[in-house]
Amino acid sequence: MNISFTTIARGNDSGYQSASQIMVINNSEQWIDLWQQHTYNTEPPPPVPQVDFTRYSVVAVFAGEKPTGGYSVEILSVETSGSQTQKQLAITVQQRQPGAGDFVTEALTYPYHMIRIPKIDANRVVFKDI
Repeated sequence: MNISFTTIARGNDSGYQSASQIMVINNSEQWIDLWQQHTYNTEPPPPVPQVDFTRYSVVAVFAGEKPTGGYSVEILSVETSGSQTQKQLAITVQQRQPGAGDFVTEALTYPYHMIRIPKIDANRVVFKDI
């Protein structure tokens, strides 16, 4: 079953620079910590987006350091499958890179995508790269 989601933030300049990190955040403490890491290089830092963790979870994908512009990461879909007792959450992620001959910014970039999804009690979370 497809799950609708809302993008919280997406771009190429995250302060969270660890390579290929994919996370599901289920509480305010984790969210505040992640947002502070994500925005540490922004002055003034933007406020933490409000998320009601009694109703929602956050999924965040960080592509890590890239040598130029032209790279991106995007969460394409979120699906659930299985029974009530063995529910699986599948998150499909697409990473793009510039093609040969593309004009790109000659600067390090840190692509990311963060979304809000309805809270789902899943036994297992899998990520699919396409």
